[in-house]
Amino acid sequence: MKLTLKIRRIKGKFLLSFYTLLVLPHISIAETVLFDDYPQNGTSLWSTSSSESSLTQIDEPVADGDKAIVMSAHHWTQSGLRIAQVPPYEDTILEAKIYRKSGSKGTLMFRRGENSLKINLDDSNSEFWTINGEPGHNDYSDDTWHTIQIHLKHFNLNEGENVLAVGIQGPYGTGIFYMDSVYFKENKSIVTTNPPAPGNWVLTFEDDFNQNTLNPDKWKVGKQYLGMSGIAANAGSENISVENGMLMFKAERELFSQGDKTHHYKGAEISTFGQFRQQYGYFEAKIKYDSIHGTWPAFWLLADKGIYGSDTYRRQALLKFSLDDISDTVDSALLKLKVSKATNKSSVAVHKTLSSDWSQSTVTWDTKPKIDPIWFTHRYGASSGDIIEVDVTDYIQKQKNAGSDASFALVDNYMRKQLLEIFSNEAENSADRPVLVVNDTNIGITDDATVRGGEYAKENYGEEPILLVKDVWGDTSTTFGRGMEFDIMEYLGVWGGGVSWAALHWDGYGSKHASVESDKLYLNETEDDFHLFGMHWAPNYVGMYIDGEKVWEHESERIGSLPSYVILSLQVGGWDGNTRNIDDDFVATMLVDYVKVWKNQE
Repeated sequence: MKLTLKIRRIKGKFLLSFYTLLVLPHISIAETVLFDDYPQNGTSLWSTSSSESSLTQIDEPVADGDKAIVMSAHHWTQSGLRIAQVPPYEDTILEAKIYRKSGSKGTLMFRRGENSLKINLDDSNSEFWTINGEPGHNDYSDDTWHTIQIHLKHFNLNEGENVLAVGIQGPYGTGIFYMDSVYFKENKSIVTTNPPAPGNWVLTFEDDFNQNTLNPDKWKVGKQYLGMSGIAANAGSENISVENGMLMFKAERELFSQGDKTHHYKGAEISTFGQFRQQYGYFEAKIKYDSIHGTWPAFWLLADKGIYGSDTYRRQALLKFSLDDISDTVDSALLKLKVSKATNKSSVAVHKTLSSDWSQSTVTWDTKPKIDPIWFTHRYGASSGDIIEVDVTDYIQKQKNAGSDASFALVDNYMRKQLLEIFSNEAENSADRPVLVVNDTNIGITDDATVRGGEYAKENYGEEPILLVKDVWGDTSTTFGRGMEFDIMEYLGVWGGGVSWAALHWDGYGSKHASVESDKLYLNETEDDFHLFGMHWAPNYVGMYIDGEKVWEHESERIGSLPSYVILSLQVGGWDGNTRNIDDDFVATMLVDYVKVWKNQE
């Protein structure tokens, strides 16, 4: 998986084929549209008694397209979308986007069957529905959109029983909600109750990518450091997305500058570094990728000693802009930040936050909003006086449609240990202050603040003239000593189709590097081209699995024993001639349906 792999020599050629979904033009996912701008496929607006269900008007929030449903209800009445259809798939998910107006009360619910039995969505059945990919709950933010998914099979609908409606029920008092993008979707996930390897397994990590972005509690872009092996740059939001229940990576031929280096290709890589690591267990991912010359996808682990440094020295910055006065149509939006002071080794990434309900006067490290791991842009080596410009057009349009503020975070996630200073809204010279330029009109900042961790985690720094960004250094990811690189799945496009391989690496990537690899691992055809790649890791033992069958194993006292973190990559190049003669119009994708990790309880 690393640069050292260039020295390998492989007999024959082989490739691995993967599962692609709605996000690609030649793939489709089973779904039925129930509402998208208007009721579709036999549905209709619905309400009971004095409640009301209608389409949005100008200035009301819309998640997608032009129209959403306005639902008002009170005194135990209901409103929403009438469906009156039998779920069309063996495992059907009812999905909708929900927006609760500030101050409103009400309960999400759906009705089922001829007797119109009402099912409230609450803590009593939270394991059967999700909001933003997390177990269902009603403690979600007002005035912003959330995605709910109702796993209908867990509600034990009888054969032929229909879903009558979905919407809200009002309590005493009035509740106003909005609903958009309502679908029946087929749940394609393979549900594995236990790994194929023997053991008393307990699930310790799971992500099925049912949120609309990466879960910040599980993932980051890059590893301990940002750079990838191969000839592509990790391009963040340009090449990483989460949609339709899938993580999607894209690799492509396109110039991309990162620091003082210009790459001719863009790729993608994420990891659980700093979020999740585990010693021993069973690690599994359901993956599909294109078998195109130049591609280098992988599912792998690296050791992590857990040395992350003290949060006391970490600093991040937050910025917020009101979008109330901008046009409903956003043709362009550019965030501009001016660097006050930096070193040539500084690092900063510009992210959006997942909520905007924070205030300059009160926000602290402990109360800061969660940050979307997929950054808009990353900048190495900024200099004093530099202007960092970030194209945020799509994000600003979405926030405007939702009636929400724009909220950003400035972060270094790569242990550079370099302080970067950005002028804040309190800067003496107004020309130095952050600005959002929307449709060529400057929008002034409404809130900004630095937050510090550790012993300063409860302190507010909202009135400082400078915004600070800094990470700390830790030599924590190593393949020396008890560390190891575990390549569960790795593939080069030059190998052709229908084959994968696995490998182990240790003692660095220089003169002491050592490795052992599997032979060709042939893949059986599957209906959707997805494959399950798994690894059973135990003391002195590794067993690799494809689609539930053990295909290779290795026993040695040198098998790594340090806790390790999970990495998913779509790189470009590698070795064995995969870097040469790549097509000028090269584009490749990789889809991940889920990642799961279990631990064996002896």
